Parts: sequence; C-alpha cells; structure tokens
Amino acid sequence: MKKIVFAVLIFLSPSFSQELLTLEDAINLALRNNYDIKISKNTLEIALNNYSLGNAGFLPTIDLNFGFSKSSNNTRQEYFDGRAINRTGAASNSLNLGATLNWTIFDGFSNYITYRKLAETQDIAETSSTATSEEIIASVVLAYYDILRQKEILKTLKESISISEQRVKIAEEKYKVGTASKTELLQAKVDLNSDMNTLLKQEIELKNAKVNLNLLLGRNPDIDFDITDTIKIQNLSLEDLLLKANENNRSILIARKNKNLARLNLSSVRAKLFPRVDFFVGYNFIRSQSQAGFIALNQNLGLNYGISLSFNLFDGFNTVREHENARVELLSSEVKYEQVKSNVEAQILKLYETYTTSLKLIELEKENLEIARENVEIAMERYRLGILTPLELREAQKAYIDAESRLISALYQAKVAETNLLKLTGQLNNTYR
Repeated sequence: MKKIVFAVLIFLSPSFSQELLTLEDAINLALRNNYDIKISKNTLEIALNNYSLGNAGFLPTIDLNFGFSKSSNNTRQEYFDGRAINRTGAASNSLNLGATLNWTIFDGFSNYITYRKLAETQDIAETSSTATSEEIIASVVLAYYDILRQKEILKTLKESISISEQRVKIAEEKYKVGTASKTELLQAKVDLNSDMNTLLKQEIELKNAKVNLNLLLGRNPDIDFDITDTIKIQNLSLEDLLLKANENNRSILIARKNKNLARLNLSSVRAKLFPRVDFFVGYNFIRSQSQAGFIALNQNLGLNYGISLSFNLFDGFNTVREHENARVELLSSEVKYEQVKSNVEAQILKLYETYTTSLKLIELEKENLEIARENVEIAMERYRLGILTPLELREAQKAYIDAESRLISALYQAKVAETNLLKLTGQLNNTYR
C-alpha cells in the first residue's frame, strides 16, 4: 500500500546512558510482558484444553470400585430343629472389587452439539486473545508516537527560547547604545523566562509519556530511553476499511460466534426431547466370610453388561421453558450482532472523517509553517534594525511556534485515527508485526 511519509525531525540527542527504543522493540516487549496479554493467553489455554471429545461426552467412563469391611459380633441363633449357636466375637469380612464401563450411545445428538459449542468457545477465546493483542499494540503505537509528539513540542519550545535569547541580546545592544529603553530589555527577559518555564513543564510531559509507555511494556516505569522515528501515515480507503471490518473486526467476529452459540444452545434444549441410551459393562469380584450364620464363605467372580434406555415423559414443563428462553436468547444475539456491526461502522465513519481532515490540516499547516518561519526571520531582522516593535516580534514568534504546534498536532491526530481504523478493521497485527 502506498504510504504518505511525513518526516518528523528530532533535534534532541540521546545521552549515552539512554536505551534507543524502536517501535518494533516496544511492541515485542509489550506482547511478551503485558499483564492483560498474559491473562488472555491463560484464558485461551483453558478453552483449548476444554475442546476435547471427552468433554463433549463422546468417550466412555471407566470406574474402578474397591471396598473392604470387617466386623466382630456376639451372635445367638436358634433353629427349629433344636440346634443353637451362641458365639461371642464372631468375625466376618467382605471384599468387593470391580471395574465398570459406562458409555452413552445416544443422547439426542447432545454430544455433537456440545462439541460444536466447545469449538465456538475456543474460537471466541482465540479472537478475544487477538483483540487483546491488538488493543495493546494500538496503545503502544499511540504511546510511542505521543513521546515523539512531546519531543517535537520540546524542540519547538527550544526554538522559541532561541528566538527569545536573540531578542534579549538585541535589546541589550540597543539599550547600551541608547536606542531602546530598559523596559524593552526587561520585557524581553520576562518573555524569555516565560519560555523557559514552559520548556520545564514540557520536559515533565515528556517524562510522563515515557512512564506511560514503560507501564504498557510491563517494565520498571523509571527506565529512561530515547526514540528516533518518523510518522508514516497510510493512504486508507473508506470502502476498503468497511469491507475489512465486516470480515476481520474482532467485536463483529465475537458477536457472530455468540449468535452461533445461541443457536447451538437452542439445539441442546431440543436434544432433551429424545431418549437416552447407555451401554454398560462391568467385571466384579465379591468375597465374604463369616464365623456365624448360614454361609461361611461366599465368593463371586463374573461379568455383567447391558443397555439402558431412559425417556423423560414430564418434567414440570421445564424443557418448554428452557426452549423458549433459548429462542429469546437467539433473537437477542441476532440483535446484538446487528448492533455491533452498526457501532463499528459508525466508529469507522467518524474516525475516517478525522483522518481525512487531519491529512488536509497537515498540508495546510505545512504551508503555514513555511510562511510563519519566513515571517519570523523577517521580523527578527526588522527588529534588529529598529523598525519593528517588540510586541510585533513577539506576535510573529508566537505565530511561528503555534504553526509548528498545529502541524505536530495534526500529524499525531492523523496517526491516532489511522491506528484506530487499522484496529477496527483487524489489520493492526499485520501492519506492525
């Protein structure tokens, strides 16, 4: 895609102790260290683990059972033939060992529906994880270029101080030769101090911008670094953006998946109307011994198997209620899907308007900056010659600084709009990774 490149000059030289951080490095650090991304990856891992045949109910279950009991009883037994047993402390014990397999053969296709629901849930988790990554990338890009913006503002203020220093120097020379009053000199120094005050405040803004980026990168906020970069703004098409948003926007994709889940939930309720068929097979060993009673030893070892069928005839109309609720939820999911699509389209239209307006402002402010730069040079020379008042020089200086500030702001606003448009259309990962 053809790109319009606006070069942003950086006049601040990084110290040797500062790390030089590129945008690519910043994004990689954020994707590796950011806390929200770590959480989203854990959520995705859970969804991947849940997507299995066993969790959907396709596979049988096998249970191993073991039991052992022992007792001691005082026993008195009298029989009709006159015999009698009177025993104190008669011991008895029982051992039970077995394995049973249960397998649902048919449940109204509920297992198939559950498996599809798990697949949709996994897709939602993957899309959400990607959306989180895109959100972090967008935040890093904007924080990175905000530092660039703050540096440009700082550079502009240094230029303003340079002009004010020249004005003070000229005012001093004029005062010495008697062609300017002391008031004029003092006012020049006041304006210089005012510019210095603004510069100090801007240095704080730059430091705060670096702290914000460090937090996004998941590292110590007080790490110092420098950046050297240019603002590159892509030539975006509204028609292409709307098309890509419908295909790739994460919110739209998730809403679409939720609609599919609602449809599957309705199918799950309908599956309850079918009978359930289970197959079971078991192998058991039972042994019991007793020192009193009719049987001294009883031992069984054998296989048992069979099929069971169950069918609910009446459940208090709960299935009817669940079916109606699932139907309403499906309707709500369809409305939500349309709502998300409309919201995304509205956001794109508004952002694209900001984007195109910013591009026009950039061209306009570039022209204004050239005019203001030439004007301040002429004003400085005229002030040196004594044919321009200090107030007029200050106005020319202010107009030049304002023109630079507006150009920087237009560049940054265009970048903000472009980044958000790329995020809404699912292109951010491909652009910066």
